[in-house]
Amino acid sequence: MDTFAIEILATTDDPLDELNAHLSLRADATFTHRVIPTFRPDAYVNAHAVDFAGNVERLIALAGEGRQGYDGYLTAMRSRRQHFINAGAVSADHGVRTPLSLKLDPMEAARLFDHVRRGECSEKERDAFEAHMLYEMARMSVEDGLVMTVHPGSLRNYHPDAFARFGPDTGHDIPLAVEFTSSLRPLLADFGTAPGFHLVLFTLDETTFSRELAPLAGFYPSVYLGSPWWFLDAPEAMLRFRAAVTETTGFSRYGGFVDDTRAFCSIPARHNVARRVEASFLARMVVEHRISIPRAREVIVELIVEAPRRAFKL
Repeated sequence: MDTFAIEILATTDDPLDELNAHLSLRADATFTHRVIPTFRPDAYVNAHAVDFAGNVERLIALAGEGRQGYDGYLTAMRSRRQHFINAGAVSADHGVRTPLSLKLDPMEAARLFDHVRRGECSEKERDAFEAHMLYEMARMSVEDGLVMTVHPGSLRNYHPDAFARFGPDTGHDIPLAVEFTSSLRPLLADFGTAPGFHLVLFTLDETTFSRELAPLAGFYPSVYLGSPWWFLDAPEAMLRFRAAVTETTGFSRYGGFVDDTRAFCSIPARHNVARRVEASFLARMVVEHRISIPRAREVIVELIVEAPRRAFKL
């Protein structure tokens, strides 16, 4: 952490993780950096997962406070989110197939939850439940202040033979086309202007940069643009992102570069690439006399340092 000049490092963690390692670091007076958890509830809201029912049972049993069914499920989610906040978390991360959101009546949501839990539902109903839970996760972020990050658009475990031989999440995920504007409308209609709500949107579909993401971030005070990630966190793709969104959003609606790495030693290299890409874009604007050198010096600090602090409430 010292050598790489890392101020804050966030892990992504299962909601049922007790976070003992995080709590130990927080209690260590000799450790001066911040290592914080991130609430990642995918396994408990992905109604298509084969182990969804078992995951939900464990969640309710541990944190449902004696309540059962859909009420116990929501109670457990809120309880575990608070546990993460107590351990230093600032955000909740949602890896979804699509950013579809849906607002259901509580009784309809409870009925759908029971059907999905028992496996007595159609694929369409599973999709509806996931969409409703994305809406509910936004409601919880408004209540407890956790920044909500959403990264949709990956068709997981695409190759059947690789899945059969090696299991899930072993390198055969392929990007999907994604639609944000209509999908997020129910969520943003109710929470897009809620004070203190921050929604950081990532994508693997760069056709949405200027058509959907930039206009949404340009209007809604809650929406921030997530950095290009995974298949897109390479110099040319990152430059395309900056060129596509800046005319609409300026520089203030950016969430900062997120390295999303599992290799600790790659962190400084990836952030160095991000800095160089931003500097390249700004240098072109200076040469074209679109901004001044003093302003470019201000913007590079804005993009690299201030953007993540603002978006993630650091």
